[in-house]
Amino acid sequence: MSHLETPFSVVRRLVKHARLRVREDTSVELIIPKDFTQHEIEKVLDRKAEWIERKRAFFRSHPPLKRNVGSHEIILFGQLYRFILASELGREGNINVAEKIIRSGRNLSSSEEQSRWFRAYAQEYLTRRISELSRVHNLPYGRLFIRSQRTKWGNCSSEKNISLNRNLILAPEYVIDYVILHELMHVRVLNHSQRFWVYLSAICPQFRKAIDWLNKNRPDVLI
Repeated sequence: MSHLETPFSVVRRLVKHARLRVREDTSVELIIPKDFTQHEIEKVLDRKAEWIERKRAFFRSHPPLKRNVGSHEIILFGQLYRFILASELGREGNINVAEKIIRSGRNLSSSEEQSRWFRAYAQEYLTRRISELSRVHNLPYGRLFIRSQRTKWGNCSSEKNISLNRNLILAPEYVIDYVILHELMHVRVLNHSQRFWVYLSAICPQFRKAIDWLNKNRPDVLI
């Protein structure tokens, strides 16, 4: 196992114990105490060989979401949109869902500008959508938080506060609605009992299709 076929790096730091990390690109990083010997490095890699391969296999089969393709292309709601720079719009913009066009006074071909736009739009869209679904299905919640969780699409606390991952706006709309309805249902049933799934399936008939999409995509793209 000491001769990894994938990119591998060793980082020496002021730490007491060795720490191993497999990144999303399947590269491996080993953080070790400064006095670690080559023999000790080999022992760690041999002991964790199966774990490393499991993690690498997972990342190969679960590629992260991509939010942009070309310099003027953006993934939104699971579809490819074309970006058109419209300087007359200033800092404003609009989205033509029918023609899959995003017009904005911001230069969204810039990764930094695009990240700011995504954050603002995610906040606006998800706040509006959860308010609509909460009202329609009579599922009131406490506070709403829009975050960039690396491992969760959503969460509902025992205080009925809901957190949504802003990367949800990259997903198809039926997936977004499923995640929102899933967390809203936890306001009524704070577990995953049979009763929870019966209630959820009644208001979200595409829940199995949405779960399948979520199982194939990870929420760890930072936007």
